[in-house]
Amino acid sequence: MKFGLACEGRIDQIVLRDILCGYFSNPDLDDDIIELQPRLDKTEQKLQDFGGWEKLLDYLKDSRFAEDVLSNEYVVLQLDTDISEHRNFNVSQSEINKSLTIEEFISIIIGKLILTINENNQGFYEAHSNKLIFAICVHSLECWLYAYYNTKPLKNPKITGCGKALNYLLKLNCFDGDTKDKESYSEYSKVFLKRKNIEIVAQKDTSFKHFIQQLQPISL
Repeated sequence: MKFGLACEGRIDQIVLRDILCGYFSNPDLDDDIIELQPRLDKTEQKLQDFGGWEKLLDYLKDSRFAEDVLSNEYVVLQLDTDISEHRNFNVSQSEINKSLTIEEFISIIIGKLILTINENNQGFYEAHSNKLIFAICVHSLECWLYAYYNTKPLKNPKITGCGKALNYLLKLNCFDGDTKDKESYSEYSKVFLKRKNIEIVAQKDTSFKHFIQQLQPISL
């Protein structure tokens, strides 16, 4: 496969599929994208594994991750940073926009993921870093969608409360908490199937731009 997706959950995979197809202006690319974590049963369109950020970290330490990296041209690793202060991750958010830029914060998060990758397979990241792409959503993937649908100028990218803000903006109740549903995400992420919309969001959201910049050297 061209791209494997290792994400927190199914919804993240849906949005990333649209971004990849839109960035490369190739709707047929969808056939060359596979869900690695959580795994998807293509026949029944059901998840084979549980999602969540802790399951993602377990996957990165598992031999299955190493096998998946070797079997795919690229693997996209997605993480929402709203969990970064959890004791099992332990990266503070308090200095963002004070002494720490969003880019620097993303670098710290990626550093933690690299340590996780190498924990049971020393040097694996360094040997295969050219195949790994980091989609670090500060602080949630909903912030990427909000950056598109919000047309008002902001001094800084919105990085907190994006699900609630998106619900308010679109007069919906499907982008926050337990009410999330994949159909709504599938519908509203279709804007990313157009390259021009991806470029708009890249100008507005720093973590989205960081992800897109990693796609630039790739030619299909």
